[in-house]
Amino acid sequence: MANTASPLAYLTKREYGLLPDIKSQLFSKRLNAAKNLYRRDLVCHFGCVNAIEFSSNGEYLVSGGDDRRVMLWQFGQAILDRGKPEAMKAAHQSNIFCLGITNDNQKIYSGGNDDIVIVHDLESKSPLEVLGHQRAVCSLSIDPFNERVVSTAGNDGRLLLFDTRQSVHESLVVARSRKAFHGVMFHPTQVGMIVSANARDGIALWDLRTPKHPVLRYAGNNGTCQNSMSVRFNSTGTQILALRRRQVPILYAVHSPSPIAEFFHQDYYNSCTMKSCSFAGERDQFVLSGSDDFNLYMWKIPEGCGDTEVEPPHIVLYGHRSIVNQVRYNPHYCLIASSGVEKIIKVWSALEFPKMRGALLEEAQGSDNPREIYSHEDYVSLVHHAGQHISHNYAEQSTSEDARMMAFFDSLVQRELECLAEETDSLDGSSSGRSPRDSASESSDTDQIVVDFLPLPPKRANQTGNRSQRCPNRLARLVTSRYSKNFRSQKRGTLRRTKQSRVTLSKASNKYVSGTSAKGKRTSLRRSRGPPRPAPRAPAPRARAPRAGPRPLARGPTPMSLHTASLGTLTGSSALSAAV
Repeated sequence: MANTASPLAYLTKREYGLLPDIKSQLFSKRLNAAKNLYRRDLVCHFGCVNAIEFSSNGEYLVSGGDDRRVMLWQFGQAILDRGKPEAMKAAHQSNIFCLGITNDNQKIYSGGNDDIVIVHDLESKSPLEVLGHQRAVCSLSIDPFNERVVSTAGNDGRLLLFDTRQSVHESLVVARSRKAFHGVMFHPTQVGMIVSANARDGIALWDLRTPKHPVLRYAGNNGTCQNSMSVRFNSTGTQILALRRRQVPILYAVHSPSPIAEFFHQDYYNSCTMKSCSFAGERDQFVLSGSDDFNLYMWKIPEGCGDTEVEPPHIVLYGHRSIVNQVRYNPHYCLIASSGVEKIIKVWSALEFPKMRGALLEEAQGSDNPREIYSHEDYVSLVHHAGQHISHNYAEQSTSEDARMMAFFDSLVQRELECLAEETDSLDGSSSGRSPRDSASESSDTDQIVVDFLPLPPKRANQTGNRSQRCPNRLARLVTSRYSKNFRSQKRGTLRRTKQSRVTLSKASNKYVSGTSAKGKRTSLRRSRGPPRPAPRAPAPRARAPRAGPRPLARGPTPMSLHTASLGTLTGSSALSAAV
């Protein structure tokens, strides 16, 4: 009787989805003990891969980038190296930044730098509709409860909602801002709720029934909103993971504005490109983010976390040869996909599939195909040698990496760090007689964070040997020693900051102004000791010729903004306008 009942019980549980997910459990167990993951590359794009997205059932992967093509992969075949991806018939006119697949696997949405969202039919690969925008579309999210409703985040500072069931696709403005919206995502379990990431206003939760008024704004540890570029719900909608420029990933409980965890590593750096983040694992117990140091970081969320600093990462995944921008997790295959400046999509797994490289218990020794780091002079030399700047002409349809593109982004990161270091040096010079330790322990209400960096490493440092040299791209060595320390100082409210003064100090003329000193104290207001102000004269009658008025007071020099020569948050090769 037991023998006949057992198969029936098994089939019943399988029918109603009550069986434990053995694959997910195996993945989690192997991942908990892993020091590395198996990996392989998916190759088809002709430029940077700026967007990747899995279907809800995990069977499809859609990708897009600088080559303006939307590519559809049958993921189960792709990881076995069978078949080739198919391109949608409609191509964008510029870089693709964001993608989405409906839950019924019928439509693909793609948006980008050409100010439009194209709706593609997944079966026929033909375009169905076009949704116009005023500026570039940075992110999009499809309503999980209604595949015809999509929300978009744009560079025009608007968070929009489209209902494609209407004949005229008029958009509802959910929110406006003076700065760009970089991220948006629908709540996975609650109807009509979305979360957004804004360059000025940070992370916010919105109820579509009451647009333009956020339900909740999420703050950093200093209580202020921060420049945010990506935001994700976990699968149950109870937690929010966000990325901020020049900051570490941060985790919130959805109903609380205060963070419950921040994820640190001395080499992690996020400044030069637009990146995304992702949850991973059977219970979303891991978080993932790419870094400017060419690596992919995975942290484990601690149990019962609250205002927690998580360090070190559970795993640092080495293998990319340039900046890692995008990352997504496929819960059905227990795989991670990542992409960025390179023309490839890298797939990571704790389970070994055919043609995968690596091992679980052996720490990676850098990229599979190591390369030297280019300096800015190398980039200029490559461009001049080729006789032309980097262009978006992909007529050659080459999947080989472009050395000029690699050199450009190497130069981008190094120039960013150099500029921050120079800014710090200039500020240190204004506070002589104080040690760096004393300076770092002072704080003031400010607009810019001052971070100290190590000197630049020698040009074209090679990678070989020990752990400290395992990656040739050790651009993170510029920030290793002090960057994580300053993150902690920021959390304690002791990070040194700088605030613009309305009028500057001129030692030569002995003029002082109202403003904020290096120690964050208000300075006194004094004018130069010049000749006394003449007594005011009575206004002359209209019939008389006007007399010369009193000599104007001597004033201090015109204030100059403290210029941070940051090259901005750039996606793919949309940064090329910043090149020399």
